[in-house]
Amino acid sequence: MGIDTGACLSAGWEGFKKNPVNHIVAVLLVGAVSSVGMGLLTGPMMVGYMRMMMREAEGQTTSAGDVFKGFEDFVPGLIVGLLGSIIVSAGYAFCFIPGLLLAPLMPYALYIVAAGEKDGVAALKRAFDMLQAHLVPGAICWFVLSLVAVLGLVGCFVGLLVTAPIAAIGSFYMARMAAGEGALARG
Repeated sequence: MGIDTGACLSAGWEGFKKNPVNHIVAVLLVGAVSSVGMGLLTGPMMVGYMRMMMREAEGQTTSAGDVFKGFEDFVPGLIVGLLGSIIVSAGYAFCFIPGLLLAPLMPYALYIVAAGEKDGVAALKRAFDMLQAHLVPGAICWFVLSLVAVLGLVGCFVGLLVTAPIAAIGSFYMARMAAGEGALARG
């Protein structure tokens, strides 16, 4: 199974429509805690957000506070957040294209930790395997989702309240597809 950019966008929009307030608050919490933690807490917070989206995909009830459940796997989330950011940043430092090709590594690795991997380095290794298997489609999907997120800047940043959650949900489904689990929610 491959990565379908259209399916990621559709899943992002559909996921957002089901519970927009939940996703807006979740994104605001991730952003606020990550900022206060100078970026160090981004990985664990995103693991929690990925878990929240997993539960939604399974038809379970969620709340924005579920993003804090990523702290249950603080160390692997921290490792993925730090090492993954360094790897992707190094890719961008060499040229835009290597950074773009490496960018899906982060959602893949965060998804793997959210799915239960307790070793951050092992999650990154598995994410690299997923990256290699879906290199160009993953990069295209990530790029399109990033453009969607950036569109939120147009309305004096207010649009980010809609576009950032759509891009985050779409990234979750991109990782899910790369893991071979499909784009459509179960349940």
